[in-house]
Amino acid sequence: MEGNVIFYFVPVKDIKAAKSLYRDTLGLEESWREGDYTVAFKLPGTNVELMVEQVSEGSLDAAGPVFLVPSVRDIYENNPGKLQLIGEPGETPDGLWLSAKDDSGNGIYFTDESKHAS
Repeated sequence: MEGNVIFYFVPVKDIKAAKSLYRDTLGLEESWREGDYTVAFKLPGTNVELMVEQVSEGSLDAAGPVFLVPSVRDIYENNPGKLQLIGEPGETPDGLWLSAKDDSGNGIYFTDESKHAS
């Protein structure tokens, strides 16, 4: 499995409260938004961003790293039994997303830019 960590995903109950904490209290600079429920912040001294997303109550999402990989579909198809996968790949604006967990319940996420592939 090859990929670079590009985000650290933090699921939250209230995106407005989270934006206030990370932007106003902690002083992180907002780098982008996707709709009303996802916002990313620059982490000083690194290329990794903090991606904060409001999730529904009882969601299976857990905080964890997001790896940019060449193909989410390949990760999904070639690692049966090696990863505790949560569902099937889902679409993002740029490609696909796949959620998994480690043995301790921490989130591990994979994304690709397959919509930009030629």
